Amino acid sequence: MKIAFTGKGGSGKSTLAALFVQHLRAAGHRVLAVDADVNVHLAPLLGVTARAEDALSHPENTRRVRTHLLGDNTRIAGVEHFVATTPPGPGSRLVTLDAGDPVLAGHATALDERSHVMHVGTYEVKDIGSGCYHGHLAILENLLSHLDPADDGWVVCDMVAGTDAFANSLHAQFDTIVVVAEPTPESVSVARRYRELAAAAGVLDAVAIVGNKVADAADLEYLERELGVAPIAVLGAQTGLRRARQAGVPPRPEDLDDASALTRVAEHAAVRSLSAEDRAALMRTLHLRLSGKGWVRAAHGDVSTQLV
Repeated sequence: MKIAFTGKGGSGKSTLAALFVQHLRAAGHRVLAVDADVNVHLAPLLGVTARAEDALSHPENTRRVRTHLLGDNTRIAGVEHFVATTPPGPGSRLVTLDAGDPVLAGHATALDERSHVMHVGTYEVKDIGSGCYHGHLAILENLLSHLDPADDGWVVCDMVAGTDAFANSLHAQFDTIVVVAEPTPESVSVARRYRELAAAAGVLDAVAIVGNKVADAADLEYLERELGVAPIAVLGAQTGLRRARQAGVPPRPEDLDDASALTRVAEHAAVRSLSAEDRAALMRTLHLRLSGKGWVRAAHGDVSTQLV
């Protein structure tokens, strides 16, 4: 299962993603946590130091990962011709969540034998005035599209705040996208826009709302009225969680007054929102759309031939 957490900045998405990772670990699942936020919060919340040289988007790491994914796939002219939507094909290597998988072994930090953490990276000094974080995310898109569909583990991503996932293929890559919403006009506006874009993209069924910092029934009613849908789970103000963060220790489900919200998220996400066939068709459409861009054709030629 692949699940992403997003929402307005400051909504608590990174903290909820970290808590959900710990919930899955406690339940015995294999988990790959991916910090895909430019602010790099999830990795530290899991007790992992996110070093620039370990980032997936570091050029050397990107090349190594893509070289592994390429395998013997002759439809791709070479590792330098990977684009964000490049699909797996005959001869491609798929990624599993086994500790011995070359991508995990080479580019993830192990929390234990069954749980690993990766981070995409952030802006570096060399990127000032010339870098775009969307380019950093392309390697994550490649990783997600090359996950072995037979693997029964969980991939949990903390995404960039807001609606940036619609600027690339990430909105189409997840079984569930949790939009964390506070009962405020600003947070609700982001969640509402996310649902609107998801509907236009054909992935509205993948989007679920989790209410955070909900103080009372009036707050819950406000979220339901403004978003037109009930949250799948609700969290109030969490004193224990705040104390843990003030102490500088990673948050754990035990810090919550009621951790049942995490169970409800897991139960909701366990039902896939898109069939494998529908997801493949959607990714195919996105790849063809990207392959028609002039800058893609100038840099890579006709990448539509990468499709089977």
